[in-house]
Formats: sequence, C-alpha cells, structure tokens
Amino acid sequence: MTAPEEEFEQMEVRTKWPTEDDHFTPWLAKNLGILGRELGMKLELVQKELPVGPYYLDILAKETNKGVLVAIENQLEGTDLIHLGQLLTYATGCGAHGAHIAIWVAREFGYEHAQALHRLNEWTSERIRFYGVKVEVVRKTGDSDPEPRFRKVVYPGGWNKDMTWKHGQESPEARKHREFFQPLIADMQKVCFADRTPVQHFGHTGRLFRSKLHPKTGYAVSLDGKNDAWVTLHVQTDDKESSKHIFDKLKADREQIERSIDAGPAPDWHWRRHDAALGSSINIRKDGSIDDSPEKLEETREWMRDMLPKFKEVFDPLLEELLAQIPSQSQP
Repeated sequence: MTAPEEEFEQMEVRTKWPTEDDHFTPWLAKNLGILGRELGMKLELVQKELPVGPYYLDILAKETNKGVLVAIENQLEGTDLIHLGQLLTYATGCGAHGAHIAIWVAREFGYEHAQALHRLNEWTSERIRFYGVKVEVVRKTGDSDPEPRFRKVVYPGGWNKDMTWKHGQESPEARKHREFFQPLIADMQKVCFADRTPVQHFGHTGRLFRSKLHPKTGYAVSLDGKNDAWVTLHVQTDDKESSKHIFDKLKADREQIERSIDAGPAPDWHWRRHDAALGSSINIRKDGSIDDSPEKLEETREWMRDMLPKFKEVFDPLLEELLAQIPSQSQP
C-alpha cells in the first residue's frame, strides 16, 4: 500500500542520479517497470541511445500488451523547447512507422510544454499517445533510503495543470537558484560590491556583479546544475577586438595571476577566449550543484564568498590599466 503523501519527504533528484546520461538513463532502461506501472503499461527495453538520423533517442521501448514502439526522452531538468522538438523528432523517426507512444520524463513541466502534449493528444488519432511524466525522488519519513517515483502530468484525455508552471512565473529551478544566491549577494554587497545589484547571468543559474570600470565587464558566480560551480571574470567591452585584446593581455600573465589568487590546492582554472562571442571569461571551478544538500550548498556559497573578493582585488587594477589604453569606452 502506498504511504500517504505527508509521509514522504521530497528530495533532489540528483541525490540519486548525479547525471542524466551516465546515471538516470541507464537506471531507467533497467527499471521501465516502475514507469510502466504509473502509466498502466508493460514496457520492455528495445535499445538505449537509438540513432535517429544524426541524433540519439534516450530509450526505445515496446509496450508489450499492444506491441507498439515507445519513444522515451528524459531530462533531469525542467522542460524546454529543445527537448519537446527532440521528442517529436525521435517519435516520428524511430522504426519503420515511428513510435505510437511518446513519453517525456522531466523533473519539472512548464505549462506551455504540457499544453503542447495535451493538444497533440487531442489532434492525433487514438493510436498515437503522448505522456508527460514528472520524475521525483522521495523517502519515507525516518527512512534514509531514497525511492524513485513517477507522476503523470499529461496523458491521453487530460493533464494535471497544478503540476506545471507558466512562462513568466518563477520555475522551481529558478527559485532554488534565487534562494541560493540571496545570502551570497547580501554578503558581497557588504564586502566588495556595496553599490552593485547583480543581474542574472547564464539564465537563472548565475549572477553577475557589473564592474565600475566598464558596464559590460563583471564578476560572476554560477551553478549550472551539472555539478559545476564557477567564479568568473567576464571580460567584455564595446567591441570584439578590444575585448579579445584585454583577454589576451591578461592571459599573457596567466601564471602570475593564478599565483596571486589564493585558490587552495590544485585549483581548476579555465581561460576561455570564446572566439565567436564578443566577451571572454576567466574562470575557476569546483564541484557543486544546485541539487546538493544544504550543507554542501553552504560550502559552495562559502567558496564563492572567498573567491569573489580575491578575483576583484587582483583583476580590478589590471583591468583599469588595460581599459585606459582603449579609447572611447563606455562608462558605467
């Protein structure tokens, strides 16, 4: 018997599956029965990473009761247009006649994406079925073992709107990032960015403190959800040539700069020129995900608290000198 909802504690999905490709997809391929029970199907694995033209479907399965193919596309993030397009491409492109059932598994469903699946169910014949399924990790109160759980969001004949979020609303993922950055921002405004309110950077996964030296240059922190925590100097001016010139000058002194910043043992530096883009970046990285435990998230925040002032202290004088050599630069 399933325990009442209040007896379950919601956990972050990456506590069970750190990555999608290496952990979640292989696990799901071996545990299709759990997904099938939620949807009233008997699912059998046909192939993982099925080539569909130049692309790859996460999982091709068969619904053995009806003998039809099932295309399964999964995410450990919130839904997006890219994966919606991939689901349709894979479902129509696998096998001689395509898959009759398409299942989109994701951590969170946007309202518009769920609505698209619902409309497809309305527009297509009864032989073609679309499902949106939310994946969760829960544990019973007092039980240390996390359990996977699937919940139908969209299915033939209906969809659960209460389990979706609308465009323009803050997604659960964005809210977690906001709550992570709020105390860090408050601390940084007391220490080295007193008159600077940061802006979102890399979507909702990062925050950028613009430099007083140039409004397009700044210091950023980010958690991109793939176990990467970053502290970054974003180098950008009013034109690409000047931006690359500054980056190249800084990189020429890379060894001295890295020695000047106490980043602990074996720091993971990344100097990225981004030749096709206007800006470039100088980054230091450590393991860290928005899905980490509260204790690990605080460790990551503390690391960012430590690194941001060090970046600013070392890079500000160098940037000031290099920017002064470039005429007609914008002022903040």
